[in-house]
Amino acid sequence: MLGRGAIAGLVVASLCALPAAAAEPVEFAHGKLENTFTATRPNAPTGTSYSGTYHAAGDPGADPPYMRRMVFYPPAGMRYDTGVPERCTASDLQLQLQLEGASACPEGSRLGGGTARGKAFGSETTLQIDVFNNTGEQVMVVRSPMVASVSRGRFRPDGSIEFASPTCYPALVTCPADNALQLGSDVTSPPYTRGGRAYLTTPPKCPKSGRWRSTVRFWWADGTEDTVASTHPCKRPAAKKAKRKRRR
Repeated sequence: MLGRGAIAGLVVASLCALPAAAAEPVEFAHGKLENTFTATRPNAPTGTSYSGTYHAAGDPGADPPYMRRMVFYPPAGMRYDTGVPERCTASDLQLQLQLEGASACPEGSRLGGGTARGKAFGSETTLQIDVFNNTGEQVMVVRSPMVASVSRGRFRPDGSIEFASPTCYPALVTCPADNALQLGSDVTSPPYTRGGRAYLTTPPKCPKSGRWRSTVRFWWADGTEDTVASTHPCKRPAAKKAKRKRRR
């Protein structure tokens, strides 16, 4: 969880303690994840919390393959508005420099943060993550010794967010060889509102099931893929009692 996209597995110990809407952890071939929202009401500002651990397929005691890519698909109708927070327009080089790093982003562009767990050159480590907003993307900065790593999650036309996952450190341009293996991440983002608008808003309706559904897809270096669905509790409006007309 140390390269540019190694931070993509936030998606991610939290810097803000938030009451998250309960969601069951989901196990899959290469690990376990818990993806939650802080709001259960439809059309409401919400924060998010993601916790994931990764391992070899069917073997929690062995290391996972290197993660090449992951895509987050939010519930239908959920809306991101990257025009609400301030924007972090710093370049990768500015964010990677020890003297600038996360300080190159305006404080008002910070969406949340957490930790990344992984192996670099075979040694296990845990590093801090900061998540920032920019136009059409989320910018994740993992505070590594000497040079920070940067991962940019791009919003796609369907509303999903895609993180490519270079697996080397430092990931200044490209990865000539894999040496940074992600083992897990924990990232929390509180609700962000400004000027009566929200960065992230829950879907306009709660379905009859009382659950929203989101999906995360993983692509691994050994050619395998995982598609992991999570459900999130939501509140439906109380049924209106039919008014009885009194006959006189």
